Amino acid sequence: MKKLTLAISALAAAFGASAAKADVSVSGSGSAAYIAPAGSGDAKLNVGQFVSFGLSTTTASGMTVSGGMGLSNTITTNAGQAVSGGQTLSFATGGATITVGDVTVNDEPGSVGGVAGGQVGDNGDLNSDVGAGFVDDDGLGVSFSTAVGGSTLGFTYIANDDVDTLGGINVAGSNALMGASFTMPVGGMTVSLGVADSDSGESSSGASVSTAVGGGTLVVGYSQQTLKTAEKSTAVSYAVSSTNGSSVTYTTTAATNGDLDADGDTTVMGATYSMALDADTTIKVGFQNKKDADDDSTSQFDASISRALGGGASVFLDLRNLSGDATQDGSAIAVGTSVSF
Repeated sequence: MKKLTLAISALAAAFGASAAKADVSVSGSGSAAYIAPAGSGDAKLNVGQFVSFGLSTTTASGMTVSGGMGLSNTITTNAGQAVSGGQTLSFATGGATITVGDVTVNDEPGSVGGVAGGQVGDNGDLNSDVGAGFVDDDGLGVSFSTAVGGSTLGFTYIANDDVDTLGGINVAGSNALMGASFTMPVGGMTVSLGVADSDSGESSSGASVSTAVGGGTLVVGYSQQTLKTAEKSTAVSYAVSSTNGSSVTYTTTAATNGDLDADGDTTVMGATYSMALDADTTIKVGFQNKKDADDDSTSQFDASISRALGGGASVFLDLRNLSGDATQDGSAIAVGTSVSF
């Protein structure tokens, strides 16, 4: 990744912060792939690019303030140009970081098993019928993380899940969310724990363990999510006319998520293993099993191999197989290149 650093001391001086150091960094990435999707769908060609602008400054007291924005042509939509970012501001000092704005709660802590990239995950046409994750996991709030010895503690509070950068706090009709995580070394392993809770009545908890095995890294995890169907429905109004010309309007609810038809728990169990075959080649495999309160369940197997070509470029081959209760099961494959600029 190359960086372009711009000195803007004149601007800093205009605000009376002549002792501050301000930087603008520019980086980018791109991907091009051939995709053989699951089912009877046509093969696809796909290309996408992303440019990221990182903004940071250091105050006279040593606190780092940072933000950023990005320009993208996404790999999920044809000609999907978009502007992203610009919705958070972070303050880091003394080993702690506070982020204000559009923050996200990890509503699937301990959920592991996916190693295939977005060209398969987003464009492989696979579609599970298992409901997982909160209906909304981000919004206007604050997150905090800090190092505690060799461990890391994180906490997130969302005051309004209906807005991102401007809105009321604890407004009627919106939900507040909280999440916490803790990662610590235990012997030769790293253990990560997490919980999340929403005013909607949805909650989750989970854990994962990472350890070195046979020259590679093994990660196993378990997640349990208590989900509500009411949070995955929307109001629908319709009118009924009588023979005399009068009309009555009715309001009902229609499900917006066919993956969840009953309140209850979704469980996710999974594992990944990654290993470097040589200095330039990495292989990864992953397995994940999901089951929701509808008794829908799926098993997913991922495999990925990538080889670095130098200069930030690499080639990859990704495979995902999905079996069980799914709108579209089967296998999807993507082969292509990814580049970091």
